[in-house]
Amino acid sequence: MQESKLRLREHIMNQIPKTITNFFLHTTGLAAIRILGDIPNSILDQTCYLDSIRPFVSKIEESLHDYQPDAQTRFLAVDIYPGKHSYFAVDVNNVDYVYENAHRDSPPIPVYVLRLSRNVKIFRKREIDGTIAERLADMHNGHGNDPLPLVDDHNQMMWYSRPRSLPS
Repeated sequence: MQESKLRLREHIMNQIPKTITNFFLHTTGLAAIRILGDIPNSILDQTCYLDSIRPFVSKIEESLHDYQPDAQTRFLAVDIYPGKHSYFAVDVNNVDYVYENAHRDSPPIPVYVLRLSRNVKIFRKREIDGTIAERLADMHNGHGNDPLPLVDDHNQMMWYSRPRSLPS
């Protein structure tokens, strides 16, 4: 990876703990939320998107646990798109999540976008709660019983070999 990419990744990574701490100072307790990471493709390794996103998720989870040791986190999915940005979803304190039913029963929970750019910020995005819940249910259906996190790379032709909705 280029030196400039590595420096930018490190710069972004170093902002995550403060951003997460400030966010939780202004939210209520241990309510279920979904963090939608918005990450620039320019700082990702195109040969393995998941490996290149995982350190950001780990830093988010570590920061959450530093602030709220009892927080439950779950790295659900990665959506890679052509162009400038890709996304990942991390649930926090979603005790109602059941992997086996997530393709059918995925009620919306509050979504907060964590924009991972030169100036990391997190903000509520109420209008996408339902859309993100539906997208995750579709990914759970398409990926069958694949382990989390589920990964869809829209740069390539996508197909699902064992969708849950197919009769066995």
